[in-house]
This record gives sequence, structure tokens and C-alpha cells, in this order.
Amino acid sequence: MGDVVVGIHQPNFFPWFGFFLKIARSDKFVFLDDAQTPKKGGSYLNRTKININGESKWITAPIKRTYGLQLINKTYYSATTPWRNNMLKTLQMNYGNAPYYKKNNLLIFALLNYKSNSVSEFNIFFITEICKALNISTSLYSSSSFSINKVSTERLISIVKAINGNVYLSGLGGDKYQDINLFNEDGIKLRYNEFEHPEYRQFKSNTFIFGLSILDIIFHRGLDETKLIIYNHRL
Repeated sequence: MGDVVVGIHQPNFFPWFGFFLKIARSDKFVFLDDAQTPKKGGSYLNRTKININGESKWITAPIKRTYGLQLINKTYYSATTPWRNNMLKTLQMNYGNAPYYKKNNLLIFALLNYKSNSVSEFNIFFITEICKALNISTSLYSSSSFSINKVSTERLISIVKAINGNVYLSGLGGDKYQDINLFNEDGIKLRYNEFEHPEYRQFKSNTFIFGLSILDIIFHRGLDETKLIIYNHRL
């Protein structure tokens, strides 16, 4: 049997290029939707960076917080704040003159207006639909469906095994919290999502801004070229 590569990541909000490349490089990808939501402050679960007047700036969807443990799939966006409309205006203001804005804004706006206030449902829906638009055919799963009670590296290993994987695709910072020896002991190969971020001309910016939402490359380069870029980086 050949390698079955598994990627695992929390369902981020309007993720960056590297997130989608990680999915494209995986045979199977698992949304870690039953991890804990940070107790305070913003995180990649409810905010992302876009190009605002030539600078990297956060846009944030407010979430409702509870006391104690709060899992991602039990966390909800605010239903009383017009954050969707505010983001639509922000995107239009900052990308309205980008080369591929008019060709793709209806798709993005339809995804942004998805009615669920569940953080995991909303984020997974957006990511899944963007994957379809980019012809990324990776099989997608949610960790909550496996009912795995282990933590840290053992949890990752259990998830990989649950879907018959034998390669774990890690982010570059994974060594800070993962036990490499445990992967070796369980016969799981460790691979890293290494790549050079593609650079392209960005609206209102003289130097390239790294790490922005996938929206930036879609509005600047279009879906067809983004597909090609991801394909070339995937190999």
C-alpha cells in the first residue's frame, strides 16, 4: 500500500494560502473541530488578515464566549453584530479595484452570507466550498466524529490511524508541541508542509505582503491561476 497523507488543522476563518496547500497535499484532511477555543482574544478561528491600504490588517468576526471549557464546535459567532455586512464593505473597499474582484466577489459574498453562526460549521463550509472552486479533491473529515479522548501527539496519531493514514503532514511549527518519537513508535511518517509563498502584484502595495487570507490571491490572480499555483506547489 502506498502512502496515505493526513493533514489535521483547526477550521480557521478565511485561511491563508498555506492552509489550502496543506489540504491539497493531503489525501485526507481532518478539521480539528473539538479542540478548545481560546478563552480570550482573537485567534485564527475568527479572524484573518487582508490587504488594507497596502498593509496587513486583521478583520474579525465576533464570537460569543462562555465560562469554562468551550470547544470549537460549541462556539458561535455573534448573531447581534452585523459583522458579515461590515466585512462585505471592507472587502469591497479594499479589493474593489483588484483585477479579479468583479469575477469572484459574488462567490465570496455568497459564502460569507452562509447563515450558520456555528464557528466550526461556518468555517468548514467556507473552506470546503473554496476547495471545490480550486479543484482540491481531498477527502474531508471532522475530528468530533471520531470521539477520540487522547491529547497532544497521541491524539494526532489516533486521528491518523482512524482514517487509515500512515503519513502525518505537519505545519512547520509542529515540533514545538509534537513528540516526534511517538510518531516513529507508531509507524507514522512525519512530513512538513514546506513551501515558498507565491508572490504576485498586490493592489496598493509596493512590496509583497505574506500570510494574507486566500481571498487576497483569488481577488488578485483569479481562481484559474490560483488552481495552477496550488497544483505546482503541491508536487
